[in-house]
Amino acid sequence: MKRFEQNKPGSLTGIFVVLLLFVPLLNWGQDSITGEDFQSRLLQNIHQQVFEYPWNNAAFYPGKLELANRQTMKRELKDVKEYAHNPDAFETYFSVLDHLPAPDKAIFIKSFYYYKPEIKAELDKAGLGEDLQYLPATLSALYSEANSSFKRAGVWQLTHFQGVLNGLQINKLIDERLHVSKATHAAVQELKKNEALFDHPKKAMLAFVFGKTEIKNLCRRAGGNDCSVNNLLEIAPKEMTDFMAAYQATAAFLSQNKFIPEQEPQNTAEAKVRMQTHFAQISAVLPISADELHFLNPQFPYSIVPEQASVTLPEKMKQDFLFLQDSIYNGVDLTLFEVVAQKIEYPPAPNRQYVGEKVKDLEIEGKTKIKYTIKSGDVLGFIAEDYDVRVADLKYWNNIYDERKIQAGKTLDIFVDDENAGYYRGLQQQTTKKEEPKTVIPDFASATLPGIVIPESSRKVEHIVKSGESPYVIAQKYDGVTPEKILEWNSISDARKIQIGQKLIIYVQ
Repeated sequence: MKRFEQNKPGSLTGIFVVLLLFVPLLNWGQDSITGEDFQSRLLQNIHQQVFEYPWNNAAFYPGKLELANRQTMKRELKDVKEYAHNPDAFETYFSVLDHLPAPDKAIFIKSFYYYKPEIKAELDKAGLGEDLQYLPATLSALYSEANSSFKRAGVWQLTHFQGVLNGLQINKLIDERLHVSKATHAAVQELKKNEALFDHPKKAMLAFVFGKTEIKNLCRRAGGNDCSVNNLLEIAPKEMTDFMAAYQATAAFLSQNKFIPEQEPQNTAEAKVRMQTHFAQISAVLPISADELHFLNPQFPYSIVPEQASVTLPEKMKQDFLFLQDSIYNGVDLTLFEVVAQKIEYPPAPNRQYVGEKVKDLEIEGKTKIKYTIKSGDVLGFIAEDYDVRVADLKYWNNIYDERKIQAGKTLDIFVDDENAGYYRGLQQQTTKKEEPKTVIPDFASATLPGIVIPESSRKVEHIVKSGESPYVIAQKYDGVTPEKILEWNSISDARKIQIGQKLIIYVQ
């Protein structure tokens, strides 16, 4: 499939532009797609690529950018606008794309044409219309690691349910929704099922984004299964008509502005690993950087390739990998496999006991102790990540000296914030019941995420993040504010992504 060059530092000018435009970590399709939100989401996903391998490397996928002539664009847009379901919204979204800063515009167009042949080939093989190639650009700006608080991920923003039902592997160490090739195949299969069900490509696309039930209900109201897309959209909620306008604007923009590559990407090949392997072990033996490995294998979020899984490499490197496997496996540093999730820093628990002393009936002010039953395959790193605590705290609370010796069926004491105790108690119940994952429909119109309740008496405050500030540190500055609420109010799924100078919304009682 592809071959990549070594990373090169970005320009100071590019860094300055991104710092000015950087916004809270919001991904396309989380809540609204109106006006400024559209621009901020698109910029965020593009900026994530600007500073990551290989998009900031001029030597990667070289070619010529061909931007549309202004006069020609106006004539063509006039015709396209007449067919748009929401002409005013279409014009707004197209303007946002057309007025992107030059480097951002180049990245967006280049990444689309980089992935286009692969996406189009999958659509052709499934007998689907090529217009659907613009869907991932609309949903994620083609950022392969795009995630949303609605549990959607990848360029296609697949839900867990959509991924698993279409053959993707999703667990703690692997999320194939992030692998563009595998996710494209799964998304196309889902779209093909939808088209067979609704007998129309646009209704199939809307069902992919908003859910089959929503489209079925709208069709019933619009005249039955034979309802037209126009009739359906006339009674559709605003988030759906806004999404359609954004999709049509993205298609118009990317069809008018093109990237002509100078050479075909070189091929890649997959190689199965015999034992669990870290990217660092491979890059220490083969002439390939960890950044390149991550770009080729984004489905391994911790850079750990599980035993018997396949790693993607430049094709010419596969034989070297097979020949040098023993050297790769022997270069083991056990710390590479410690899955450590950076979480909110809590103040240290009081009354630490002496080393070797059995843990007493510990009480922590403001915390509720809950019991967690260890399951087969559990490791402390994953338990700590699920319950937003530190591994060190789990060890202290439970007098654990060797985390490898925890046993299934035993219980752990976990201390969580009083106000969130109900939520964390429910985590284990959900796992025990093994309920079928539910497709969550993104709300493209609401300004807040589902489940977020803001008291009417609260006062909205903007906080500028300073050096050294974590959600916990910021929360201490405002009465009644918790780190979790700060992340929730600002739709931030990973506290590590907060940047110096970023504006955070805080609601103070």
